[in-house]
Amino acid sequence: MQTPKKYLTDTSTHQALSLQDLTEQSAPDHAIRLLLNEILLGLAEQGWPRAEIQTGPRIVTAEENYGLLGYNPKEITLGSEHTRWVDEHSLLRTQTTSQIPAALQRAAGVRQQGELILLAAPGITFRRDSRDRWHCAEPHQMDVWVLGDPDLSTHEHLLRLVSDILETAVPDKPWVYSNNAHHYTEGGIEVNVLNNGASVEVLECGRIARSLLERLDIDPLQHGGLALGMGLDRLTMLRKGIPDIRLLRDQNVRVQAQMHDLNPWNAVSRLPSITRDISLAVTPELSEEVLTERMLQAAGDCADWIEEMQVKGRWEFSEVPEQAIERLGLLPGQENVLLRVVLRDCSRSITTAEANALYAKIQSALHEGAPGAGYKMDSAKV
Repeated sequence: MQTPKKYLTDTSTHQALSLQDLTEQSAPDHAIRLLLNEILLGLAEQGWPRAEIQTGPRIVTAEENYGLLGYNPKEITLGSEHTRWVDEHSLLRTQTTSQIPAALQRAAGVRQQGELILLAAPGITFRRDSRDRWHCAEPHQMDVWVLGDPDLSTHEHLLRLVSDILETAVPDKPWVYSNNAHHYTEGGIEVNVLNNGASVEVLECGRIARSLLERLDIDPLQHGGLALGMGLDRLTMLRKGIPDIRLLRDQNVRVQAQMHDLNPWNAVSRLPSITRDISLAVTPELSEEVLTERMLQAAGDCADWIEEMQVKGRWEFSEVPEQAIERLGLLPGQENVLLRVVLRDCSRSITTAEANALYAKIQSALHEGAPGAGYKMDSAKV
């Protein structure tokens, strides 16, 4: 079932438009920009054409972000569960792929037989996402698409493109891939880098789908190619050995001093975390992404303290003991959800009073049961 659209407030939209895009030129450049430039230079040195950089607005139409790329309007991705809608037809782009269709049309109009054109679209994107050390609500991506003759559309060429990118970005890391269908590709795969025994997804790619070319009025008998989208935050973290995605924007002087090169990360003293479980009465089947966004909005200026949020359990009204129903203020038709929320500031210790105040804000914002009900339980510090 598609989730109804929920529109951003003017304040939230302004905040999103004001947030620095770390892929853009600055003085000095951020490590994310340094890495994307290194990737594109590495591709050129390995025989791929020099990239034609694509830029575009942060607010795009649903047609640009979804429709032209082959998404079904009824898909859940188009609802408010994953998308930040500005109005009925416009949204904060969820992917830099939104810049590609128009660029493909321009490239197809000028490309000569036998010529390759490489399009690169880096930039900030906006999601409703879960919260942990690898996820954030404003990730940076880069799409790399190569348009050529139809015989470019092979699995072998695709793996060569992936290999050339990862050899430059994370030269010391092995990687694996698995099949993963995409709306605008054929033979789609997901690529994961192996990092200290853990598998970290870093990109998805495939051959440009014939259906996409036809939708864009590009002749698939004359053109074909490769489509790839990568997560620049994660690749930067893997390259430098950064343990937490929040550090990419942390304003601590010791952290910022390491965010303008691609040298290995030198650990800044890791401060203790505070972990608590919060038991709430909520509307059934609220996704982790929706709960996370509400939590971050409630936290306000303290949102960066939230290191991780996990849904530890869900129980229907009929499954909850009567005593717990009364204590929670659980109303008929609601469910009990147990959240584990981990706080840790990258720069200083969070006091108990500060943690209590933030947990109270989160509880008040997310709790939908009887007023004043709900409770939280302390868990061990880590």
